[in-house]
Amino acid sequence: MKKSSKIDRSGEYWMSNLPQEVAERPLVYIAIPGSHDSFTQLLFDKYPVANDESRFVREIGRFRMVRRFIRRWATTQRYSVVKQLYVGVRYFDIRLTVPLPAKLYGIRVLHALYGSCIEQLLSLINDFLDNHLKEIVILDFNHLYNFNCIEYIKFLEMVESVFGRKLCLRGEDITKISLASMWHLGYQVIAISAAETKAHRSVSWIWDSNCILSPYANVNRNDKLFKFLDRTIREHRRDPRSVFFVTQAILTVKWFDIFMHPFSTLERKYALKCTEEAISWITTFDEPSYFNIIICDFIDHLDFCNIVFSLNMSSSKNFSRFVNLLFLMLRSCCSISKRSKREEQYHIKNSDCGKYSWDKEKPNPAEYCFVNLYGEIAIKSDGHITGEQFTVEKCKECCILLLDYLATVNVDDCEECLIVTGPCRGSVFIRDCKNITLFTISQQFRSRDCINIDVFLFCTTKPIIESSKLMRFRSLTLSYDKLEEHMAKASLSPFTNNWNNVHDFTPDDAPNFEICITEYDNIKKMDMIKNVKNITFFPELSFLPLYAVPNKVTGKKILILCMERNGETLTSFNGRILKFLRKILAQGAELITTRDLTIRKKELEPSFICKKYAKLSGRLITLEIAWNREEIEESVRMISDIVEVVDDCDFEHHRATLYRFALMQTDIC
Repeated sequence: MKKSSKIDRSGEYWMSNLPQEVAERPLVYIAIPGSHDSFTQLLFDKYPVANDESRFVREIGRFRMVRRFIRRWATTQRYSVVKQLYVGVRYFDIRLTVPLPAKLYGIRVLHALYGSCIEQLLSLINDFLDNHLKEIVILDFNHLYNFNCIEYIKFLEMVESVFGRKLCLRGEDITKISLASMWHLGYQVIAISAAETKAHRSVSWIWDSNCILSPYANVNRNDKLFKFLDRTIREHRRDPRSVFFVTQAILTVKWFDIFMHPFSTLERKYALKCTEEAISWITTFDEPSYFNIIICDFIDHLDFCNIVFSLNMSSSKNFSRFVNLLFLMLRSCCSISKRSKREEQYHIKNSDCGKYSWDKEKPNPAEYCFVNLYGEIAIKSDGHITGEQFTVEKCKECCILLLDYLATVNVDDCEECLIVTGPCRGSVFIRDCKNITLFTISQQFRSRDCINIDVFLFCTTKPIIESSKLMRFRSLTLSYDKLEEHMAKASLSPFTNNWNNVHDFTPDDAPNFEICITEYDNIKKMDMIKNVKNITFFPELSFLPLYAVPNKVTGKKILILCMERNGETLTSFNGRILKFLRKILAQGAELITTRDLTIRKKELEPSFICKKYAKLSGRLITLEIAWNREEIEESVRMISDIVEVVDDCDFEHHRATLYRFALMQTDIC
């Protein structure tokens, strides 16, 4: 029977379609389907046996008939890398080598036999990511053969040249990495390497093997395998180690097994039965939230990927309780000591995860919430929140001011309130609210089941509304003591703002939201904060610039490029551009859009014909304004070395090119 050539696309957008609450979980608590020995669908028997096998196997493998026999047992996947991506695989288990035969060029994948060049395969992954901006992949380069320092550096340079900005920078705490945070920063690739070299440590985007744990059963029987998997995953979740955890649902075939079944294959004799058992075990496991990365052979069998990523959609409340408990344990637990070899990660050890810091003062949850208030003015000022999560719940007719930087803000079941928040490095999420006014600065904004809400917003990613009506969005202007400092602590740029690019998950025939000009005449309770010192909403005093409603501007659209001086600090650069912006806005210019970009050398060369712009590098702020061109040129004449007006004939091309770069650094819905 002829197989269909149509690509299965059932998992093409599974990460993009996850609920926001799942997207905000650390990646180590998301179920991710992966493939074991991911790129073995194409192994070549025309070349000698690969250098991951013993000398004896390489000797008998000099005969092509033997190599064909080996290929039957070395192939672990039927799907190509592209098909794996479309079906939902997001973790790739990769073995690489610098081939011993001189006639083989490039770094290649291997599994008893040599396979394709890794650069070609990574390019295919990159092409997929270019068209799926909210899908991310984990590349685990866990076996590296025949690499010296020079070859390893070349390998790292190749990976960086393929993925560029998509590579997620290495951090100290992997629990801070979520889908939402990667979307915001434009990251799509987490690259992990088993190597321990100076070159490895000097590269900011390569993660070492301490961030992943892959218990390896090394058995050839299903009963032993799943007993091992059940034990190790439970031990891991009882132990607060903040690492990726790989469940390897695979059997290891011994040479004896192969000799006993010479005319069979890995797929027919072992792998398909193992994958069937794995699916049965996964779907009946009593704690589905325990799973992180799950890999198997022949991932196309029995809809394996769909079953794994569907675990994230479970409505069980056990997950929230489990994660809360884990985070409390992690806060009081020191980091794990580093392992020097990747092989040690394949075995569970009975060692302590760290020492408890009993003397450390823990936050009091009561200090980070306002609950059941009525008719009050409630204020938290600088130093009272300091980057923690805050909750506002069941408040009515109140004025609530959170004038500090925060992690996340949840506003639930509030009515007739005016709420102001300082910069939030995570999300501001309002639910079941009505008739409230919200002034907020955040990385993400989301509403659900809300009605009649005025939102004065600064948001680095596109705001999202769901099952909400009568939502009015306005550009935020705000000033209070230490706002600039709080913006820096929340890692928010004053020039990355998507306040008006609202995405409605549940659109109706009539629009559920409106983009409005910034005015306060119809805003209730503004008088309640008149007596609060050092907080104003006047545009001329605001730290944040006032944006016009794009479809209501009247002047000619102009693009201004603001470049960073050599050695200039970020604070000085931002302050200089804000000062210039306030000046031209006071003279009558209208601000449409701003973007904050960091451009590497030669990164713009393929996009710009003009050499002047193609050579741009470093920090760059773009200002799109509507005004008279003669007046804007007069304003920039005195500072023309650092501020430049793009010619009218180049406006559309330069705008589109630079905004594409900006999209890679912001959330894209």
